[in-house]
Amino acid sequence: MNDTTELERGYRRLVACYPRSFRRENEEEIVGVLLATARDGQRRPGIAESADLVRGAVRMRMGLSRSPRTVLYAVRLMYAGAVAEVAALVIFALTAASVRSDFLVNHPLATAAQLQQVNAHIIGDWVGLPIAIGFWLWMAWANGRGYDWARLVCIGCFALNTITLLAALGTGVARYAPAATIACAVTWAIGFAALALIFCKPSWGYYTRQAAAGQ
Repeated sequence: MNDTTELERGYRRLVACYPRSFRRENEEEIVGVLLATARDGQRRPGIAESADLVRGAVRMRMGLSRSPRTVLYAVRLMYAGAVAEVAALVIFALTAASVRSDFLVNHPLATAAQLQQVNAHIIGDWVGLPIAIGFWLWMAWANGRGYDWARLVCIGCFALNTITLLAALGTGVARYAPAATIACAVTWAIGFAALALIFCKPSWGYYTRQAAAGQ
């Protein structure tokens, strides 16, 4: 097998990451250009061009190649929201045991109802944080594809995040779990910024076009 054949196979493996419909129309042209611009004696795709091809494939599969900057930034924020939720989950796992004990130390005469509120908040975080991570990732994917219903899901998730944050502040749990509360506030701010971006004027046109195209 000569160098050109080996290089071509490497390029075709990378191009295989793209959607089938795109490959059907563009694969030969892309591979031809890559081979024409390759260095003399090159046997394998370079790291930089491989990364560019994979990055382009990921963006195309997520629908980001056609997205306006507002939607692109919103999707990036949603991924950042997922990362923030992971951080919140780690923080909560490290501090959950101390939240209830700190509450009892500072409120030795706490009523059963108050203790129940604290316990409900702790259980809610254990259940809700992993689900929230999945929702952030799902919303990033759906909004990148231009699904209009995804914006409504974002509104619902933002409202739920707002209620959770207010509940933490209202029950006093925030005083005994400040790190987790800060993480929750960060995700709230990320959600607010993402909502502002997907509902601004440039984004409306994108979602409308995607809906008309049957996406």
